[in-house]
Amino acid sequence: MTKKYNTTFDPDRRVLTTGLAGVVESDDVASWIDDLAQALDALPHRSTFALLFDLHTYESGSIAAHKAMREVIPDALARHGMRPAYIDLFDPRPEVTVASSPSARCVAFANVHHNADRMADYEERAGKADQRFFSDIAAARRWIENPI
Repeated sequence: MTKKYNTTFDPDRRVLTTGLAGVVESDDVASWIDDLAQALDALPHRSTFALLFDLHTYESGSIAAHKAMREVIPDALARHGMRPAYIDLFDPRPEVTVASSPSARCVAFANVHHNADRMADYEERAGKADQRFFSDIAAARRWIENPI
């Protein structure tokens, strides 16, 4: 079985990259969630990091898989001291508690998805200096290495 997720941390650049690729089912999402949790837990205490969420080749294999993955990143951002820009896209906006003293603080977030129209809309409606939305993975990587 091909692994459909990946999470890596570049300590020199302080960039955590995670994502899902190909047609993803619920068991792939569950494995990705575990992988991401381990990587977040391993970040150095009192450090800062940037998060690159790569869905540029992602396709949901089922509604259950999509539902299982869609809250993971906003929750991770909030647990690591960043108010997720995603919440500005919902009406009504969901309640989100942002950690004030996280063990490691997320200082930049790039979201990449192959749907260019959706990402342009998200960028216009919710993009911020520290949170951006991309359809081009190379552009996201360039930005995340020097976001602000």
